[in-house]
Amino acid sequence: MSYLGTTQTLFVNEVSNEGAYLDGHELGEVFLPSHEIKEPLEAGDSVSVFIYLDHANLATATTKKPIAQVGEFALLRVKEINSIGAFLDWGLEKDVLAPFNEQKPKMQEGHSYLVRLYLDNASQRICASSNFNKFINKTEPEYTKFQEVELIVAGKTDLGYKVLINEAHIGVVYYNTVFKKLFVGQCLKGYIQKIRDDGKVDVLLEKPGMSKVSDLGETIIAKLKSEGGVIHLGDKSDPEAIRKAFSTSKANYKKAIGGLFKQGLIDIEAKSIRLK
Repeated sequence: MSYLGTTQTLFVNEVSNEGAYLDGHELGEVFLPSHEIKEPLEAGDSVSVFIYLDHANLATATTKKPIAQVGEFALLRVKEINSIGAFLDWGLEKDVLAPFNEQKPKMQEGHSYLVRLYLDNASQRICASSNFNKFINKTEPEYTKFQEVELIVAGKTDLGYKVLINEAHIGVVYYNTVFKKLFVGQCLKGYIQKIRDDGKVDVLLEKPGMSKVSDLGETIIAKLKSEGGVIHLGDKSDPEAIRKAFSTSKANYKKAIGGLFKQGLIDIEAKSIRLK
């Protein structure tokens, strides 16, 4: 079975000067233009291609890799806006449409937005949507406390960063728990802090407790070795300097270097630490 908006391996039915005609199963014959053919093909060969509709709405194949496929999230830039919606650059000659009713917020030319690609059932057109409520799981979240999850940064709120959790639920990472730069579209790991009574999910970026400190301790030791055995960040150092160096809070840093000191691995001074 062949699906629009996905990368698949198809067999060649026929080759001409214009290109190759591929067996697209339910889609019928799919054309691969000659300028997309990287190696010589003949009937019976197989080729990995991405399938989409061209400007004439015909199923067409390309060997190029789009930034995202149907069912995936991606940060895409708006190239043009017309009477039907915004057209986003996804790495192919034909831009992908974000209809006005799928834009939350309303898109502006030249700006980039986190969107999910989907196949519109009525038109069979590959489209983009920033209306995440359309795609998230409608069931109550059932995460356990401190469970590790995959996050995609979706935007900012007054309280913190809105994130997609395992592409299934929406959560919030509060500003006062963030110690590194985040950007919309960024993928990273997180940890469930709690599920509130209203079903909303609070998320942490740092592993809670001593397990986080242990990981940070390994990072500090590696940094010490690369810096000749001395780092000019100690007990009394500025929290912002610690955040920039290790993307963590001063409290976590002090716990980590305290643990390394107890193990006899480092000496701690007010403004520096050094390997023993």
